[in-house]
Amino acid sequence: MILIQVIPNKNNDAYKMLRDKVSHEANTWSWGNKGKTKLIHVNTGGYIEVGSAEGILVARVFPKANDSGFYLTEKFMGRLVAWFQSDLAAINIQFIEDLPVKSVKRKTPVRIKKK
Repeated sequence: MILIQVIPNKNNDAYKMLRDKVSHEANTWSWGNKGKTKLIHVNTGGYIEVGSAEGILVARVFPKANDSGFYLTEKFMGRLVAWFQSDLAAINIQFIEDLPVKSVKRKTPVRIKKK
């Protein structure tokens, strides 16, 4: 998984800046849910989950195919630089190993026989 942290300079809030820009001016980006936490690009598969931690934008990239994460990441970071270069202090990228998903074993219901 790719994790991106966007650190604003001064007293800016990177999540609020992104939320406002996508809602009002973006042509190729849109919100995938009402909570404005799922960012979708029109030409790529997958989505970017975004959130805020004390003004820092935290984004996790979820590509549709495992080998196409670079494309969605590239589009997202390019837009951040184009829109907010003077408002940002840093953009950090982390590559986090995907943890295996544990399957949930369902218990079979106990049937009581009636006499």
